[in-house]
Amino acid sequence: MSRRYGDLKEVIKYVMIGLPVTLATTYYLFINIIPKYADYLIAIPAILPLPISFLLTRNNISVNYSEDYIEIKFKIPINMTSHDPHELFSYVFNKALSKIRNPYYHYKLSAVTNCSGLKVSYQNEDKLVIRRKCGDIDIRIVISSKKIADMVIDISY
Repeated sequence: MSRRYGDLKEVIKYVMIGLPVTLATTYYLFINIIPKYADYLIAIPAILPLPISFLLTRNNISVNYSEDYIEIKFKIPINMTSHDPHELFSYVFNKALSKIRNPYYHYKLSAVTNCSGLKVSYQNEDKLVIRRKCGDIDIRIVISSKKIADMVIDISY
């Protein structure tokens, strides 16, 4: 029992040495430095999320509605060197799926990976078209030499 209290006395000695220094430093920060930058400390977290979210989502997603279907278009940069259509499809599809916030569509589209095989065709030398149809969902990915994949998802009502 005395051994435990001996360790406690040792710790209390160091806490008593460090506590005044910590309190003095904190007091100095709150009195002298933080008031000078209080405007910035309040404004940056309040204003910065708006332009950042705009820059991250601009021109990447567009949604079109019609009587029969919803069309979601994505522009996704590709950083892959693989030429396997299955790997390209899963890479682009997973990046697009991470951008969809609606839980209904996210759940519905996550089931597409278990559907039919891919239909691959070449339009030109530099354009590869990958399609997958799953019930009322049609996914079309056009990969060009610009390293940008144009993905279109058609969801029927």
